Amino acid sequence: MEKIKKFILSFIKDEFNCNKAKTDVAITDSNYENLKNKTQNYFHSVVPNSYGRGMSQEELLNDEEIYQDLYRRNVTDAVPRTLFQIKQYKNPKLGEGLPRWLVNDDLFACYTSYTENTGRELGYNKLFYVAETNEGLKIIYDLTFGVKEPGWRHSHDLKINHVKDPGKLIAVEKYQVPEEANSLADYNAE
Repeated sequence: MEKIKKFILSFIKDEFNCNKAKTDVAITDSNYENLKNKTQNYFHSVVPNSYGRGMSQEELLNDEEIYQDLYRRNVTDAVPRTLFQIKQYKNPKLGEGLPRWLVNDDLFACYTSYTENTGRELGYNKLFYVAETNEGLKIIYDLTFGVKEPGWRHSHDLKINHVKDPGKLIAVEKYQVPEEANSLADYNAE
């Protein structure tokens, strides 16, 4: 499990740098593109790219002052995810697409927080499923924890690549207790 922990902590660090740079007007487009590609490389190639700037550095620099203030706040509000726990599973039930890329029956669920300072209690936001694949160790799927309606929900409707059931729980390593009540209840459930 140490290998998985190192992998997900490295992802968290690189994702944080990417998120901070997204609206940082001092970061060039090519530097942002490098950060985005480095972050996306943690995901298997079948997972859609969810990182992007939206506007070029020139557009960011030339936008209205009200938006410049928002961009500066976005940079300072970015925080690295907190890793709460990792669960190891065996023999997961997967959509028909995922088994083509996995090299064994081990699946690791990495429970993390959000990527910006929201002012709310520290709680769940993303569950990243990590596995050994034909491309190496990769994030193959993720779930999002609802704020208004607490609970895990699928990030997309591509059922062919869903983790339907993570399988038999083999081990759990806990690192940080969440503060938010629903996250804490889920954290203490197993």
